[in-house]
Amino acid sequence: APHARGGLARVGVWEPPDATAPTLEGAAVRALVLPQLFVAQPDGSWAAALVERGTDKTSADARSASFRLRRGAVWSDGSPITVADLQRSADHRQVAAVEGPDSDGTIRVRFTEALAGWQRLWSGVDAVTAPRPGVWGGPFVVASSQPGLQTVLHRNDRWWGAPAPYLDEVDLVLVPDSNTARQLLARGELDIVMPPAATVRTQQLRNTPGVEVATAAVGGWSVQLVLNPARLDLPTRQALVAAIDRQRFVDVLLAGEAKLQQGFNGASDTTWAGTGSGAVIMLAGKDVPLLTENEEPMSTLLGRAIQRKARAVGGTVELQAADAERVESWVASQSFAAAGIIDYLGPKPCWVCRWGTFDPVLAAKADGSAGPQALEEKLRDQAIVVPLWQPITVVAWRSGLNGVRANGYALDGAWDAWEWWRPAVR
Repeated sequence: APHARGGLARVGVWEPPDATAPTLEGAAVRALVLPQLFVAQPDGSWAAALVERGTDKTSADARSASFRLRRGAVWSDGSPITVADLQRSADHRQVAAVEGPDSDGTIRVRFTEALAGWQRLWSGVDAVTAPRPGVWGGPFVVASSQPGLQTVLHRNDRWWGAPAPYLDEVDLVLVPDSNTARQLLARGELDIVMPPAATVRTQQLRNTPGVEVATAAVGGWSVQLVLNPARLDLPTRQALVAAIDRQRFVDVLLAGEAKLQQGFNGASDTTWAGTGSGAVIMLAGKDVPLLTENEEPMSTLLGRAIQRKARAVGGTVELQAADAERVESWVASQSFAAAGIIDYLGPKPCWVCRWGTFDPVLAAKADGSAGPQALEEKLRDQAIVVPLWQPITVVAWRSGLNGVRANGYALDGAWDAWEWWRPAVR
């Protein structure tokens, strides 16, 4: 039966929901208001969105791909979405050219190197940018925004997808503290939350009256310790890695909420297995600033564990906490020494995007046909990055909101908000 139209949903998010922000939550908003070629599904596959289903093809050498755009795809002002929009918003680190369309509408994209996972281009954390300010191309449009606090989305009546969103409005509200988010959900002031992993997070949400919970054991999120070789020498970096008992931390404090992560290239990747056998004593006499993100509920405990190990050998680890948005910018600009971060890898990591600053040659090869093994081994052996845990995705929502699905490859809980609906009021 067709679902009723109307109503709104309030979504708690852990970073400022600004569509223009170069952050993960900014990307999450853009995924709802700008076109994406593909949408990441809960099983880690890509589902065609702006691409016409069944038309995407990858060349034998993975150096190019072709596809057609969906018929009738338009911006919110009625103008068509075209190859020019793809050309304007291409990531030229990986896109050498966008050509076409042919007489049948086929568009060809040529890559700078072999790129088997090309579906992430204009998808995931990226999107097709609008030709003009105030023009949108996703299932929703930005109706209003309080920078750093809230963004209100309304249904895009010109959306080319099917079916059109059922809800009239989706409000994205900044609630950086997961405990506060749970309390607001219990009081009915939020309709849905997707909090980071924390001790007994899932059970607390399941014990909340009037709330339903769904989980996804696999996903594209990662919590990592990143160490800057420009600020810390190799022995110090190795000592910091050795100061973390990753297995015990996850088994005791995140039991049922996360899995120990041994690599970035899927569940079978064990590149970092056994990591942590370096000499903590090398922290003696050192003073290391360690950044953590306020929104990550376990990062303070992690920092204190490292701090205690350093103190025991006569070293100092100074804990500094900041908003995730600020920490992301510091890590991107390399203006940090050590940082514990929440990272989004998606269905397939973009090695150039995330680790290209450390070794652009190996990162390009990792994205290409050579694969990531050489880059991962360098990141491990040089103690530049160590994966800590992979969160189990947990989504909780107020009863009465229908269509919500847990997706570990989504940027936040509103990834499929155009499918949500509320029963008709009789």
